[in-house]
Amino acid sequence: MEGQEAPRGIRQDISTQQIGSEILVYDRRRHKAFCLNQSSSVIWSLANGEHTIGEIRAAASLQLKYPVSEEFVLFAIEELRREGLIEQDATSEPAPAISRRAMMQRIGIGGALLLPAIAAIVAPTAAQAYGGCVDCTPDVSPSPSPSRSAQAARARRLQQERSAQQGANGTPSDPQQ
Repeated sequence: MEGQEAPRGIRQDISTQQIGSEILVYDRRRHKAFCLNQSSSVIWSLANGEHTIGEIRAAASLQLKYPVSEEFVLFAIEELRREGLIEQDATSEPAPAISRRAMMQRIGIGGALLLPAIAAIVAPTAAQAYGGCVDCTPDVSPSPSPSRSAQAARARRLQQERSAQQGANGTPSDPQQ
């Protein structure tokens, strides 16, 4: 590899799902999900610790069917590193920072769609995702389109209220008696 950086993408404690040309990456340790657009997903997939920046550039150019510069690859690697999807290498220097705006000016309007984009989403833990029971609080005003479970719960509650009222009045609770 002749002293060149061989970036390595995080592969432990993650799940990936290919969705069209994008990859959805879920980090189980941090409970975060990332959606990598086509260029980010190609570069992240190639960053396996065995390919240099130059090799990633050449392979990404073939896969994206668009000439990719080393600066573009470094920009994508830095974006992925910032999101914690590329391992931090203590021996290598960080790539010179280039802004998204400067990168867009260099690749032009036509290449702007290829600009690496990573959307991060904080996913709730199982305990946070639990929403409780359905229809736990009494609903005094009817909703325009209640669900079947809400309707069933409301019907049971009304039946219990009627039974309790009839029992308090001394009348039989079963209308057939």
